[in-house]
Amino acid sequence: MDDAKHVHIAEMAHIFAASDDGPRAKAELTEAERGLYENIILLCANCHKVVDKIPDKYPDGLIRIWKLEHSGRLNAAFGIKKFKNRPELRIEIERLLGENKEVHEMTGPDLDYRSNPEAPEADMWKARVRSTIIPNSNLMIRILDANVDLLDDCERKVFAKFKMHVRGLMLRHIEGRDQVNIMFPKEMESIGV
Repeated sequence: MDDAKHVHIAEMAHIFAASDDGPRAKAELTEAERGLYENIILLCANCHKVVDKIPDKYPDGLIRIWKLEHSGRLNAAFGIKKFKNRPELRIEIERLLGENKEVHEMTGPDLDYRSNPEAPEADMWKARVRSTIIPNSNLMIRILDANVDLLDDCERKVFAKFKMHVRGLMLRHIEGRDQVNIMFPKEMESIGV
């Protein structure tokens, strides 16, 4: 059963249907809004089928509660706290940003090896992105999601760009897709200040 550890049983299910004629359809949502994280929940194949076959028994409000409760359990498991104020939030974010910045300065693609993708430094950078930068960045996303009420409107926009940047890192360094990513938003360095 060694292959079993690579089998994913979760399916991405829409809270509001991806189309106007699907379960829990909400015609006023744009196609982009239907694909947003806020409208997606992970379910096993059986549960996905059941909630879509009996949408009256599983309304959007109930499914959103499931997602919120699951998110709370994950936050507790990873020690994600709800901070009382911006300075407390900033201390935690600054620590993770600092570690990522150090990795980038010591091994990042802006160094002299940039013109030689075969250089050992390039492999070191790729390894550190997977072992440090992506995990730290995903932890920052969970922390900021749990404390988004402490951010102002401009910071929320920066946070959205940061999420896109991290997703791009994951596509490139974990999924192996060779694509251009948006740059790290420099404004993240002062988020929560």
